[in-house]
Amino acid sequence: MLNDIIELVFDVILELVPTVIPKLLLLLAGLAAVAVGVPLLADAPLVGGALTVLGAAAVIGVLARWAL
Repeated sequence: MLNDIIELVFDVILELVPTVIPKLLLLLAGLAAVAVGVPLLADAPLVGGALTVLGAAAVIGVLARWAL
């Protein structure tokens, strides 16, 4: 009985790892890019804008993928 429960939990975790972990890492990378890009807008508008747009696109993409 206990083995079946442990096996079920282990299977669920192994199923989530390939899908959730990369999305979570991409979400964090997007948030970091936005956090770095916004302050750079004053000093280097081209670099700051590019980082902000790429970071926002990554965040929106991950959130849209999770919503679907």
